[in-house]
Amino acid sequence: MKNTLALTLAAVLCLGASVNTTRAQDAGKVDFEKQILPILKESCFKCHEKEHEENGKIKKPKGGLRLDGAAVIMKGGKEYPNENVVAGKPDASWLVKTMALPESDDLAMPPEGKGDRVSAANIDLIKKWITEGANFGAWKGVE
Repeated sequence: MKNTLALTLAAVLCLGASVNTTRAQDAGKVDFEKQILPILKESCFKCHEKEHEENGKIKKPKGGLRLDGAAVIMKGGKEYPNENVVAGKPDASWLVKTMALPESDDLAMPPEGKGDRVSAANIDLIKKWITEGANFGAWKGVE
């Protein structure tokens, strides 16, 4: 009798966890690794990744800003530290502000000739991710 009750309870708990996972997916939460990371890789990593050697030259992240790891994304760069991504506040997040600026603005990212601009749809996706709390899931990136 105790084993049957324990098995029933375990089954109910598993079913509840499955329903919660499905609800989160159904709610359309942004998945950092699948949706945001590819945008950053395509438009930002060229200038904002860990210091490394390329063609015999040392390449440092522009403005001290790295976007190749969860902790460094939240830390930000030399300017506006801790304001690169402000969880829950996309309008206070410099990552979004600089992407949304007109290409002619000196602070616009990526700068003219340094990569493709992030589309309005992708900027909206990044805003949604930040609004949802800027959750990286299991992704840590480069430390």
